[in-house]
Amino acid sequence: MAAKGRPTPRVHLHVGLPKSGTTFLQSSLARHESHLADLGVDLPVGDAVMVDAALDVRREYDGFGRDPERVRGAFARVAERVHQSAGRGRHSVLSHELLGAATAEQAQAALDLLAPLEVHLVVTARDPARQALAEWQEGIKHARRLRFEKFTRTVLNGETDSEHARRFRGAQDLTAVLDRWGRSLPPERVHLVTAPPRGTDPRVLWGRFAEALGIDATDLEPAGREHGNASLGTAEISVLRQVNRALSRDHKGVLDRPRYGRTVKRVYAQQVLAGLGSPRPVLPVSLVGPMRDRAELWAKAVDAAGWQVHGDLDDLLPAEPEPGSPHPDDVEADALLSAAIDGTAGLLVRLAEEQDRVMELQAEVERLRRKRRKLKERLARKSG
Repeated sequence: MAAKGRPTPRVHLHVGLPKSGTTFLQSSLARHESHLADLGVDLPVGDAVMVDAALDVRREYDGFGRDPERVRGAFARVAERVHQSAGRGRHSVLSHELLGAATAEQAQAALDLLAPLEVHLVVTARDPARQALAEWQEGIKHARRLRFEKFTRTVLNGETDSEHARRFRGAQDLTAVLDRWGRSLPPERVHLVTAPPRGTDPRVLWGRFAEALGIDATDLEPAGREHGNASLGTAEISVLRQVNRALSRDHKGVLDRPRYGRTVKRVYAQQVLAGLGSPRPVLPVSLVGPMRDRAELWAKAVDAAGWQVHGDLDDLLPAEPEPGSPHPDDVEADALLSAAIDGTAGLLVRLAEEQDRVMELQAEVERLRRKRRKLKERLARKSG
């Protein structure tokens, strides 16, 4: 990416898709920020700023409970940082999966702010079966309560025009995202990175992504699995779905979106339930055919457009589920009870650890108060 003989600084804009390894890739970039800087590649802003920038692009100024004044104009400020790097002859990488759902007009407005730099669009994607299951699960982590059967009817198959369905289509229709963001770019500057099948060494995805950025990642070890967005098993998803139902029914309004994210998603779901390890959900056999058809349409569209592919388009084809795999909604009572008990135990341990930390901080505050009081007494004696 920073090779000599390329006078025009480049910016690689990674816009998703959500649930395609984006958290892992962003963590891997951050891990090697200093090494990338030595190569002439800047990461102008961190994740928190990129969230604001993505919401600004989409004009969702109060999204995720953010401060609208901070969000408004955030992408323009990020673009200014990119232009400053370009003025020093340096390249930039911007990445956030929330960008992908922008409309064509919103995407073009963002690209205009980066002009006249050489913009390269990067989109990561995996097979639509895994994407569908991951999006359903992610919705549960954001307080939704849909069983997978209802998610299939109302969101995946588009039987309703609900906000949830519109957001899913906006974020997860691969060729639509590539078209909205890439229609004003030459095809050689539109890059699709395919995620390899489940169980593949994560270095493969990292290597493909780095290739799209023009970076040699041979000696750059990616972030560990702990930096990914932790997945839940079927029993844990069912527990969390029922917890969400109880919160909505009996504690409505107590946990607003920011508090829910901090407490339920980050702690209970990703730190407690994710470690319990029940079998992961598998796409029902009845949906494999439609998802395979969708993947084949994506592959044909990518070929026809001449977009650059890093990986293998066959990786977009869903794998056949193991015979006898249960439906994601079919969780045995014993498995559900076990997950609920183990989850409660894990949450109590976390609570005890947090209480210990609070007590340590309280003791430290008291120590500093005593020290301050003694200093004031000494100063009073000296001045007297």
